[in-house]
Amino acid sequence: MTSARHEPRALLTIAEVARLLHLSDDTVRRQIKEGDLPAIRLGTTPQGRARYRIAQDVVNRLLQTPTLDAQITKTAPPASERLQAVFAQLSDEQQETLIAQAIEWAQRESPAPTAVKRSPEPDQAEIARRFATSRLLHPGLAGE
Repeated sequence: MTSARHEPRALLTIAEVARLLHLSDDTVRRQIKEGDLPAIRLGTTPQGRARYRIAQDVVNRLLQTPTLDAQITKTAPPASERLQAVFAQLSDEQQETLIAQAIEWAQRESPAPTAVKRSPEPDQAEIARRFATSRLLHPGLAGE
């Protein structure tokens, strides 16, 4: 009987995985908790946090998998083109109704302009009262 040789797997810390995947440590931990990233629990840290290790081959597979954004970009036309295609299928009346609804929505969602509360312009009597002791209007007061 031949024994299967067991190769040790390279295990990475959460910090190492986060650095390789350009994520935060918290994001890696969340992915582990949600079951999106397989990991081995080794116990807890002195602070009581779970201590995990992630296999290098798992990270390598993730690095080789195209991102969701890249997959969408390759397979789907831009959102503006998809919107134009759907809009083109509507009748003229439906298009006008949709545009009117969009305008109403935008007006409802836009903050109402706030009126600036200004005091009325002062009349000649008010100006004279305010500047009765002004040295500019009464140069003789400057020497007092």
